[in-house]
Amino acid sequence: MELRHLRTFRAVAEAGGVHAAAARLNVAQPAVSRTLRDLEAELGFALFDRIGRGLRITDAGTAYLAEIAPLLERVADAGEAARKVAQGRGGALRVGLIEGGAWDGAAPAALDRFVRANPEIRLEVAPLGSRAQTAALAEGRLASGFLYRQGEALEAAGLAHVPLRTDDVALAVNATLDFGHEGPLTPEDIDGLAMIGFPRAAAPDYFDAQRAALAGIGVEPQIVQEAQDETAILALVSAGVGCALVNAAAAHRPPPRVRFRPVAGVSVPIEFVFAYRDPPGTLTAPMLAAARAASSR
Repeated sequence: MELRHLRTFRAVAEAGGVHAAAARLNVAQPAVSRTLRDLEAELGFALFDRIGRGLRITDAGTAYLAEIAPLLERVADAGEAARKVAQGRGGALRVGLIEGGAWDGAAPAALDRFVRANPEIRLEVAPLGSRAQTAALAEGRLASGFLYRQGEALEAAGLAHVPLRTDDVALAVNATLDFGHEGPLTPEDIDGLAMIGFPRAAAPDYFDAQRAALAGIGVEPQIVQEAQDETAILALVSAGVGCALVNAAAAHRPPPRVRFRPVAGVSVPIEFVFAYRDPPGTLTAPMLAAARAASSR
């Protein structure tokens, strides 16, 4: 059984006969009669009573028509929905977003530009870390995302990207901690401080770069606790558990009890990008345009 069988049956039922249905469907009358007979043979019951040269729908036919009507409407709706997606006029776009990049700058600007320019496309934001986004992009579970570039992971996954900005690191410290001076902290200021870190598995390249930067100024971090993400790390700093080397972009949303201080000689630049599967789909393309516009600001 194919959709053409159902459509032919509905046309005959609504038109009241084979001749009128053939004209509506723009097919030959014998083809309509043959399709109708094939459907009745497959179902095992008559959909119409043959009265002279006319047709009258049976009770079974009426029941069958009621059952298939929603299906045919759903198929029509599905076609229209897919057509809008193909034309970039509808559907849903799921975009990954790492929390640290969402507070200021290119990411919110790009999202705002996209929403304003594409009101018919439903935007779904997936809050995911950079590694999780890269994996989701590679597996096709995401079409695009705002994330921090980790080594050559994007290139290895065959993904394209648009650079948005480069962030550096700062030391997040509890507001009660007094170093006795303003400006960048010195190695002597931070050597021996209790520090909060993150597991290397969470971001191996970033982890190694941080440790190398600290080693470069002669500091061995005294890790007293680890946390999986920066939100948890900042919560622990706020609670006075220790200090932490974090993305300086976190200064856009600091907890009240946390201050951010640069450390002299310590720089761990990390690139914030818009990553996407290439070539971009019809829904990703306008988000890519919005990201490029935001990056050029």
